[in-house]
Amino acid sequence: MIAAQEDSSADFGESAVKAPSNREERNSDGSSRAHRDLEAVRRIAEPMAAEHGLELIDVEWSTARGSQILRITIDRVDGDADGPATDTPSPAGEAILAVEGVTLDDCVRLTRDLSATLDVEDVVSVRYTLEVSSPGLDRPLRSARDFRRQRGRLAKVKLREPAADGQQVLRGRLLEVSDTSFTMDVDGNVHDVRLEDVGEAKLVFELPNQKKQAPRRRKSKGSRR
Repeated sequence: MIAAQEDSSADFGESAVKAPSNREERNSDGSSRAHRDLEAVRRIAEPMAAEHGLELIDVEWSTARGSQILRITIDRVDGDADGPATDTPSPAGEAILAVEGVTLDDCVRLTRDLSATLDVEDVVSVRYTLEVSSPGLDRPLRSARDFRRQRGRLAKVKLREPAADGQQVLRGRLLEVSDTSFTMDVDGNVHDVRLEDVGEAKLVFELPNQKKQAPRRRKSKGSRR
Protein backbone atom coordinates (compact mmCIF):
# COMPACT_ATOMS: atom_id res chain seq x y z
CA MET A 1 0.00 0.00 0.00
CA ILE A 2 1.21 3.52 -0.86
CA ALA A 3 0.16 6.39 1.43
CA ALA A 4 0.72 10.05 2.24
CA GLN A 5 -0.33 11.83 5.45
CA GLU A 6 -0.88 15.40 6.55
CA ASP A 7 -2.15 16.82 9.84
CA SER A 8 -5.22 19.01 9.67
CA SER A 9 -4.41 22.70 10.16
CA ALA A 10 -7.87 23.84 11.23
CA ASP A 11 -8.00 25.90 14.43
CA PHE A 12 -10.19 24.12 16.97
CA GLY A 13 -9.52 26.57 19.80
CA GLU A 14 -10.41 25.28 23.26
CA SER A 15 -12.11 22.18 21.89
CA ALA A 16 -8.70 20.79 20.93
CA VAL A 17 -7.66 20.39 24.57
CA LYS A 18 -10.80 18.63 25.73
CA ALA A 19 -10.55 14.94 26.58
CA PRO A 20 -12.14 12.75 23.90
CA SER A 21 -15.54 11.34 24.74
CA ASN A 22 -16.43 7.69 24.33
CA ARG A 23 -19.99 8.68 23.49
CA GLU A 24 -20.57 9.28 19.80
CA GLU A 25 -22.16 12.65 19.11
CA ARG A 26 -25.38 12.51 17.13
CA ASN A 27 -27.42 14.94 15.05
CA SER A 28 -31.10 15.69 15.49
CA ASP A 29 -31.99 13.06 12.87
CA GLY A 30 -30.16 10.35 14.84
CA SER A 31 -27.18 10.04 12.49
CA SER A 32 -23.70 10.25 14.01
CA ARG A 33 -21.58 13.35 13.52
CA ALA A 34 -18.71 11.14 12.33
CA HIS A 35 -20.97 9.69 9.61
CA ARG A 36 -22.04 13.18 8.58
CA ASP A 37 -18.39 14.26 8.36
CA LEU A 38 -17.55 11.32 6.10
CA GLU A 39 -20.41 12.11 3.75
CA ALA A 40 -19.24 15.72 3.49
CA VAL A 41 -15.65 14.63 2.85
CA ARG A 42 -16.79 12.18 0.17
CA ARG A 43 -18.70 14.93 -1.67
CA ILE A 44 -15.52 16.98 -1.81
CA ALA A 45 -12.98 14.21 -2.40
CA GLU A 46 -14.78 12.35 -5.19
CA PRO A 47 -14.71 15.08 -7.88
CA MET A 48 -11.24 16.17 -6.74
CA ALA A 49 -9.89 12.64 -7.21
CA ALA A 50 -11.48 12.52 -10.67
CA GLU A 51 -9.63 15.72 -11.60
CA HIS A 52 -6.39 13.88 -10.84
CA GLY A 53 -7.44 10.91 -12.97
CA LEU A 54 -8.16 8.84 -9.87
CA GLU A 55 -11.18 7.08 -8.41
CA LEU A 56 -12.36 7.47 -4.82
CA ILE A 57 -12.73 3.99 -3.33
CA ASP A 58 -13.44 4.65 0.34
CA VAL A 59 -13.57 7.28 3.09
CA GLU A 60 -13.33 6.07 6.67
CA TRP A 61 -12.21 6.91 10.19
CA SER A 62 -9.54 4.93 12.03
CA THR A 63 -7.53 5.47 15.21
CA ALA A 64 -3.78 5.21 15.69
CA ARG A 65 -2.08 5.99 19.02
CA GLY A 66 -5.10 7.94 20.19
CA SER A 67 -5.22 10.14 17.06
CA GLN A 68 -8.07 10.28 14.55
CA ILE A 69 -7.06 9.24 11.02
CA LEU A 70 -9.24 10.32 8.11
CA ARG A 71 -8.33 7.64 5.56
CA ILE A 72 -9.01 8.24 1.87
CA THR A 73 -8.52 5.26 -0.43
CA ILE A 74 -8.00 5.88 -4.14
CA ASP A 75 -7.33 3.81 -7.24
CA ARG A 76 -6.70 4.29 -10.92
CA VAL A 77 -9.79 4.99 -13.00
CA ASP A 78 -11.09 1.87 -14.74
CA GLY A 79 -13.10 2.93 -17.76
CA ASP A 80 -14.90 -0.42 -17.98
CA ALA A 81 -15.88 -0.67 -14.31
CA ASP A 82 -19.39 0.70 -14.88
CA GLY A 83 -20.03 -1.32 -18.00
CA PRO A 84 -21.39 -4.84 -18.16
CA ALA A 85 -19.18 -7.59 -16.86
CA THR A 86 -17.40 -9.64 -19.49
CA ASP A 87 -18.00 -13.35 -19.90
CA THR A 88 -14.41 -14.11 -18.97
CA PRO A 89 -13.50 -13.41 -15.34
CA SER A 90 -9.93 -12.49 -14.46
CA PRO A 91 -7.89 -15.68 -14.00
CA ALA A 92 -6.72 -16.40 -10.48
CA GLY A 93 -3.46 -14.70 -9.66
CA GLU A 94 -3.36 -12.51 -12.77
CA ALA A 95 -3.15 -8.71 -12.52
CA ILE A 96 -3.36 -8.87 -8.72
CA LEU A 97 -0.39 -6.55 -8.41
CA ALA A 98 -2.17 -3.98 -10.63
CA VAL A 99 -4.06 -2.90 -7.50
CA GLU A 100 -0.90 -0.98 -6.59
CA GLY A 101 -1.16 1.22 -9.71
CA VAL A 102 -1.45 4.36 -7.57
CA THR A 103 1.89 6.12 -7.12
CA LEU A 104 3.25 8.05 -4.16
CA ASP A 105 3.06 11.26 -6.22
CA ASP A 106 -0.68 10.61 -6.75
CA CYS A 107 -1.18 10.34 -3.00
CA VAL A 108 0.92 13.41 -2.21
CA ARG A 109 -0.83 15.65 -4.77
CA LEU A 110 -4.33 14.64 -3.68
CA THR A 111 -3.37 14.95 0.00
CA ARG A 112 -2.12 18.50 -0.56
CA ASP A 113 -5.15 19.66 -2.54
CA LEU A 114 -7.75 17.87 -0.42
CA SER A 115 -6.23 19.03 2.87
CA ALA A 116 -6.36 22.67 1.79
CA THR A 117 -9.98 22.37 0.64
CA LEU A 118 -11.13 20.58 3.80
CA ASP A 119 -9.54 23.31 5.93
CA VAL A 120 -11.38 26.00 3.97
CA GLU A 121 -14.74 24.20 3.90
CA ASP A 122 -14.41 23.22 7.59
CA VAL A 123 -16.56 20.09 7.20
CA VAL A 124 -14.72 17.91 9.76
CA SER A 125 -15.67 18.47 13.41
CA VAL A 126 -12.55 16.98 15.07
CA ARG A 127 -8.78 17.31 14.82
CA TYR A 128 -7.45 14.63 12.51
CA THR A 129 -4.61 13.41 10.29
CA LEU A 130 -5.46 13.03 6.61
CA GLU A 131 -4.15 9.87 4.97
CA VAL A 132 -4.49 9.18 1.25
CA SER A 133 -3.50 5.69 0.15
CA SER A 134 -3.90 2.99 -2.49
CA PRO A 135 -6.27 0.08 -1.77
CA GLY A 136 -3.59 -2.52 -1.11
CA LEU A 137 -3.76 -6.19 -2.01
CA ASP A 138 -6.65 -6.94 0.38
CA ARG A 139 -8.78 -4.03 -0.82
CA PRO A 140 -12.29 -3.66 0.58
CA LEU A 141 -15.35 -4.39 -1.58
CA ARG A 142 -18.30 -2.13 -0.81
CA SER A 143 -20.37 -1.58 -3.95
CA ALA A 144 -21.60 -3.53 -6.96
CA ARG A 145 -18.95 -1.66 -8.94
CA ASP A 146 -16.22 -3.02 -6.64
CA PHE A 147 -17.49 -6.60 -6.88
CA ARG A 148 -17.97 -6.38 -10.66
CA ARG A 149 -14.43 -5.26 -11.36
CA GLN A 150 -13.04 -8.08 -9.20
CA ARG A 151 -14.89 -10.99 -10.84
CA GLY A 152 -12.85 -14.17 -10.77
CA ARG A 153 -10.86 -13.07 -7.72
CA LEU A 154 -10.80 -14.70 -4.29
CA ALA A 155 -12.74 -12.78 -1.66
CA LYS A 156 -13.76 -13.03 1.99
CA VAL A 157 -17.33 -11.92 2.76
CA LYS A 158 -18.80 -11.49 6.24
CA LEU A 159 -22.61 -11.52 6.25
CA ARG A 160 -24.79 -9.49 8.58
CA GLU A 161 -26.76 -12.66 9.38
CA PRO A 162 -25.83 -16.35 8.88
CA ALA A 163 -26.74 -17.87 5.50
CA ALA A 164 -29.24 -20.71 5.12
CA ASP A 165 -26.46 -23.26 5.71
CA GLY A 166 -25.34 -21.49 8.89
CA GLN A 167 -22.21 -19.87 7.44
CA GLN A 168 -21.65 -16.21 8.22
CA VAL A 169 -18.17 -15.86 6.72
CA LEU A 170 -17.78 -16.94 3.09
CA ARG A 171 -14.40 -17.37 1.43
CA GLY A 172 -14.53 -18.11 -2.25
CA ARG A 173 -14.22 -16.89 -5.82
CA LEU A 174 -16.52 -14.18 -7.15
CA LEU A 175 -18.63 -15.27 -10.12
CA GLU A 176 -21.59 -13.28 -11.48
CA VAL A 177 -22.37 -9.76 -10.25
CA SER A 178 -25.52 -7.66 -10.68
CA ASP A 179 -26.49 -4.28 -9.24
CA THR A 180 -28.07 -5.90 -6.17
CA SER A 181 -26.36 -9.27 -5.68
CA PHE A 182 -23.48 -11.55 -6.61
CA THR A 183 -22.61 -15.23 -6.63
CA MET A 184 -19.47 -16.84 -5.31
CA ASP A 185 -18.03 -20.33 -5.40
CA VAL A 186 -17.25 -21.52 -1.87
CA ASP A 187 -15.59 -24.94 -1.86
CA GLY A 188 -17.56 -26.01 -4.94
CA ASN A 189 -20.90 -24.67 -3.64
CA VAL A 190 -22.38 -21.57 -5.30
CA HIS A 191 -23.80 -18.97 -2.90
CA ASP A 192 -26.15 -16.22 -4.04
CA VAL A 193 -25.54 -13.16 -1.85
CA ARG A 194 -27.48 -9.90 -1.75
CA LEU A 195 -25.32 -6.82 -1.38
CA GLU A 196 -27.56 -5.51 1.39
CA ASP A 197 -26.72 -8.64 3.43
CA VAL A 198 -22.96 -7.98 3.30
CA GLY A 199 -21.46 -6.60 6.49
CA GLU A 200 -17.85 -6.56 5.31
CA ALA A 201 -16.00 -7.86 2.26
CA LYS A 202 -12.44 -7.72 0.96
CA LEU A 203 -10.15 -9.41 -1.52
CA VAL A 204 -7.88 -12.23 -0.42
CA PHE A 205 -4.29 -11.92 -1.65
CA GLU A 206 -3.19 -14.61 -4.08
CA LEU A 207 0.32 -15.17 -5.35
CA PRO A 208 0.53 -14.79 -9.15
CA ASN A 209 0.53 -18.06 -11.07
CA GLN A 210 4.04 -19.15 -11.88
CA LYS A 211 5.00 -21.93 -14.25
CA LYS A 212 7.14 -24.53 -12.57
CA GLN A 213 10.13 -25.70 -14.50
CA ALA A 214 10.88 -29.41 -14.64
CA PRO A 215 13.95 -30.30 -12.58
CA ARG A 216 17.06 -30.95 -14.56
CA ARG A 217 18.26 -34.52 -14.66
CA ARG A 218 21.77 -35.15 -13.55
CA LYS A 219 23.92 -37.10 -15.96
CA SER A 220 25.02 -40.37 -14.47
CA LYS A 221 28.73 -40.97 -14.60
CA GLY A 222 29.72 -44.22 -16.27
CA SER A 223 31.95 -46.66 -14.45
CA ARG A 224 35.62 -46.36 -15.20
CA ARG A 225 37.50 -49.40 -16.46
